[in-house]
Order: sequence, then structure tokens, then C-alpha cells
Amino acid sequence: MLKGLALNKPKVFAVLTVLLLIMVLACESDGDSVDSEDQIALTWEAWEKIDGAITNRDSLETDGVIEGALRSMAALAEVPAYPFLTDVGRVRGQVPPEVPVEIADVWRGMLVHRQSFPDIELDDLVTAAIQGMVDGLGDPAVGFLDAEAYPGVKETVEGNLDGEYRGIGARVVAQDEQILLFPFSDTPAEKAGIEDGDVLVSVEGEPVAGKELEEVVDLVAGPDDSKVTLLVERVGEADPLELDVFRGTISLPSVSRQLAPGGIGHIYVSIFRDNTGEQVLEALEELKRFDMLALILDLRSSSGGSEQAAADVAGQFLPEGSMFMYTLDRLGNRQDLTASEDLERLGLGDIPMVVLVNESTVGEAEALAAVLQESERAVVIGTETFGKSGTYNFVELSDGSAIYIPTRAWYTPLGKELGGGLAPDFEVEARPDTGGVSGDSQFNQAYDYLDEQLPAFR
Repeated sequence: MLKGLALNKPKVFAVLTVLLLIMVLACESDGDSVDSEDQIALTWEAWEKIDGAITNRDSLETDGVIEGALRSMAALAEVPAYPFLTDVGRVRGQVPPEVPVEIADVWRGMLVHRQSFPDIELDDLVTAAIQGMVDGLGDPAVGFLDAEAYPGVKETVEGNLDGEYRGIGARVVAQDEQILLFPFSDTPAEKAGIEDGDVLVSVEGEPVAGKELEEVVDLVAGPDDSKVTLLVERVGEADPLELDVFRGTISLPSVSRQLAPGGIGHIYVSIFRDNTGEQVLEALEELKRFDMLALILDLRSSSGGSEQAAADVAGQFLPEGSMFMYTLDRLGNRQDLTASEDLERLGLGDIPMVVLVNESTVGEAEALAAVLQESERAVVIGTETFGKSGTYNFVELSDGSAIYIPTRAWYTPLGKELGGGLAPDFEVEARPDTGGVSGDSQFNQAYDYLDEQLPAFR
């Protein structure tokens, strides 16, 4: 008997390990145990909300969701993914009935984590698990917001379409491991002397090299009337320049326009508000009065917004009655989207046209560029777009947090699903360029392309 028992020590040890793991979450006081169950249940609720709301359930990769959650747990404990994932794979035992069977390994991961890192708060573990599941969806536009952050972000995404933000008023572009600045007209950045293509070196003495774009934006942003000191490098200047910029509330119109030399118009759309279609019409009318012969529609860093507004802009350049796009929900219910019936058109169907895009061209702006490209109505120049193409909504959880997730998929008139980023016809990186009509390489490429389509003498 003793010999037999000795031979089976590994099995006995494994069984005891599983029992200890299962007891981890139950070895607190009765009140704490109930609280723990409620906290952990949020993880399963999050999965069920994802599974029940995401547009295309058939493409949902459960393995990616599980791996994302487990890797996020390991990162929370600041340990390598392996051997943590290996330890999780060794866990056996009865999974509680409230745990969705598809993500049982997430439950096992939480057991291992609680045993190995008992000092980490359970709230943090649950948040890490949900964040990891969301990351595992592989959609750059999907996000998880805790109960504290959700209300403010929801207001920004759904209700704050007035185009105001606190900052210096410059487009910030990451290119070739550098941060480039392009100031908007009549903003603190322009008034302080920042020029197109200036390379940002530091903010308040803190170097920006190696930082993510979002981190740099956060460094530059701040309260109204507060000063921020920027160190920039400029083509033609031997030494870096130190510039003091006083932040402000930047009110950017959704549409701006200008006429470049040679009759080439330029319209920039920063966001698609409900009245953006009307503003584009006004811009086109003004440019047409000045004998516009070609058009650059600039959708770089355009944050999307109103689907109908994007359809109305497309309606200026597509034949009357053309479909802008159609959408499908997870049950296959289809909705067609066209320009407004009362849209006033200027008859610009034949004008040569380029659409400018970049990695910050998002949502409705991506759809507009894709439809004009597919119909061969415009050439698209720039860099691949962000990849958020679809109708996204917030799915709220019981603790006040929420997951931002796609609920309708978008399709071009020819049936191509939008998503994953739109590839331009001509890829052009953003960089300083003093050899054209502006300091912007992408704009110069668009201008040169259209210039070649027009008569030499005009």
C-alpha cells in the first residue's frame, strides 16, 4: 500500500493542488466570499455581453479572447506569460456552473493567479481579465472602460460633437519614430510659431522619443491658458527651437477650405456632425465661385461621427440615387444608406479628385474614402486608415463599466465589408517637404497628382 501510494505521489499532488486552487476564493469570511463571487461574476457577464452583442458572432475567436485574458493577468502580476499559461493548463477540476464553458480557462487562470499572487486586489484581477478579453478580440476600436472612465468617454463619443478640446491646436503625427506637428489655422500652436512638419523633441523638458502617440498628446494637453514649453527641430534650423505655447479651448470647424494655386481646391473635414454635409456644400459653392478645377478632400485625422453626414458628402460626388453603403446587424437585417432626399447638389461628378487619409482617419471618414475609391470617383493618397468601420455602441455592465463594441457591420455598395483599415491607392508617409506648395508631403503628392490631370495653361 505504501509503495503504491508512493508511486502515485504525482497524481495525489496534482489532485491536492486542484483542491487548493478551488479553495482559494472560498477561504475568506462569509461576507467577503459573497463580495468576491459578485466581483468575479462581472468577468462572466462581460463575456456574455460580448458574445451576445458583437456583430459577426461567427468570426469571434474564443481562443484569442482567452489568451488575451490570461496574458493580461500575467502582465498584472508582472510575470512572463510562461510559465503562467503552463500552470493554467495543468489545472483540472469541476468548473462552476455560472462560468461560461467557452472561457473556462479564464476561470482556471483566476484560480492560479489568486493562489500565486494573493496580494493583488481581486478588483484589479477582474479588470485585467475583462481588458484582456476585449484586447483579444483583435479590433483596435473596441475598448473596455471602468465605471469611473465610462461616463466621460461616452459623452465624448456620443454627445460631444461640437469639435472642442483643450490643447494647442495642432495635428500630431507619428512618423519614422518621430512626432511631427502640423498647426491648425488661428490656434495657439500657429500663434506660437509652430510650423508644418516641426519635429517635437520634448514637452516641458520630458523627451518624447519612444513614447506612444497618445502619451505625447496627453503631455501637450492641459487647462486653458496654461503654458507648455515645447522643444522642436525644424528643417533649415541648425539648433532646436524652444517655443512657449498657451493652451486653450480649441474650437475647430468641422469643415475648412482653401484654393491652392492652379485652381485646385482643398476641403478638410475634421468630424462628421449632423450639419457637415451642409458645410461641405457651402465650401464647394465658395470654391466653385473661384473657378475650382480639381479637389483635394482631406480626411486625415477625421474622427468620424454621423453616418448620414458622410452619406451627404458622398452625394456631392456620386450620381443621384447612389447608395453610400449598407449595414447588417448580427441577425443579417440590412439597412441601406443614401444621401438625403433633399440634398442640394452642385453637379461636380466629373471634377478630378483626391482623398487624403492617414492612420487617424476613423469610422465614417474611412467609409467615405472607401466608397469614393471603389466607385473610381477619387484616388486615395496617404497611409492606411485606423480600421474602425462599423456601427459601435456601448454595452454596459452591472457595475457601471462598459464595453465599446461593433453592433452593425458596414459594406460598400459592391458588397465589400469595411474594416481592418483602408489601403490607399498611393501610399505616402507624412514628413516635412519644402519642395511643393506646402510643407506637407501628403498634400504635395495629392496636388501634384491633380496638377498633372489639368491643362498646363489655366
